[in-house]
Amino acid sequence: MDYKLRIIIEKVDCKTNAAVEKKAIAEYKINSPKKIIDLGMRHKEQISLLKNIQQYMLNEQSILISTDINPCPSCGGKLKRIGYKGSNFHAVFSDHKLKIQRYICSTCNKRHIPSVKSMFGTSIHPDLYKLQCELGSTFSFFKSESQLTELCQEKRSINNHERIKQTVNSVGKELCEANITVPSQVSSKPAKELIVQIDGGHIKDKNPSKRSFEALTAKIYNPEAVINIGKDRTKIIDKTCIASAKNDKNKTMKLLVTMATKKQGLTSDTKVTVIADGAKNCWDATEILSKECGEVEYILDWFHITKKFQPLLNHLTGEEKAKVESIKWNLWHGKHDKALEKLSEALKYFSDKNVTSKLKHIQTYLISNIDKLVHYEQRQKKSLVFTSSVAESTVEHIINDRYKKNHKMQWTRESAHNILQIRTSVASKEWNNVWENAVTGAIKQVA
Repeated sequence: MDYKLRIIIEKVDCKTNAAVEKKAIAEYKINSPKKIIDLGMRHKEQISLLKNIQQYMLNEQSILISTDINPCPSCGGKLKRIGYKGSNFHAVFSDHKLKIQRYICSTCNKRHIPSVKSMFGTSIHPDLYKLQCELGSTFSFFKSESQLTELCQEKRSINNHERIKQTVNSVGKELCEANITVPSQVSSKPAKELIVQIDGGHIKDKNPSKRSFEALTAKIYNPEAVINIGKDRTKIIDKTCIASAKNDKNKTMKLLVTMATKKQGLTSDTKVTVIADGAKNCWDATEILSKECGEVEYILDWFHITKKFQPLLNHLTGEEKAKVESIKWNLWHGKHDKALEKLSEALKYFSDKNVTSKLKHIQTYLISNIDKLVHYEQRQKKSLVFTSSVAESTVEHIINDRYKKNHKMQWTRESAHNILQIRTSVASKEWNNVWENAVTGAIKQVA
């Protein structure tokens, strides 16, 4: 026997549970599947079915939308109904039209035509805003447009790359405003100690006269949140990530640092350990914490010290390599004065200008951060943090993965900053809790 599947929507009276209206919205022939692709519905069929159900629901809801705007906003006269007009509504997977009541003033004859946007502030469903933000903050805006076209099985103007860019910028702006004013999800457990790992990454500037600008990013966590997941591998199970690309003398970054540490349980008794690459703006962005906690310890990141030495060590061999390694060995064992002494001796020993140039760079780097050098070996033995390499790189994950996938991409500081707010929210695992408020705020700003 041959069969087909008919999908019917019923409109049911809530009091009597009786169907007051039935409508068949789709029919599918039930065939014997010969291949895996024959099982169930195809992607396009599923989207089409969803669209039909959505449209039926919207038709019923449009009747219930209150559009009573008496009297006339222009002259105060009485308004008369003059039929309906279709108004755009953009759901997650499909576009729709809603029938909205139109009016005309009996006194001044001015027409008043409400729309979904005028009544709700936007014609886009918040879930679509969310999806655009997630894709636009992860991939290029053009690729995000392409992925949404594939997902929805049709090219939609609401998902064009410019619209996605606008959405990401407006929502990112709202997230930043929320993050620098009121700390959300404040830890109920006061933290005895917090780690702040701060670093900078460069983003290609849209201004052709400028090569790049720096964005700062930081990761704040409690040492108790670090767990071992394998040999020499760790994972931070609870962290707050922040970032700023603003050129405001670190004002925004300082506010973000303060609020992020409070989220992680900062109190006046908390000890904070700041690990940075040695850049002055990184230290400057975290100095504000000295007013908020019991003690702040600044440590020059061993990972970045190693990065300074490694290119030189790769170039040298034999006795020359041993001389440079002895400098690094003394730094590792907390003998900083001895390391600088050996560095000065090495500068006299080497005649190669390329080598001496690199040594002078290391010397300047160490002297400018002399008060941030610690006994690294001792900290390692005590299982105390001394390097950012024990966990994933925040710069690589937050900045480089989005801004350097395509070397042709260029950015303004504002656009880069707004995307960073969404990326850090996702990295902090806060996005699912904060996106709705951010989208609502963005819609209000546009309205």
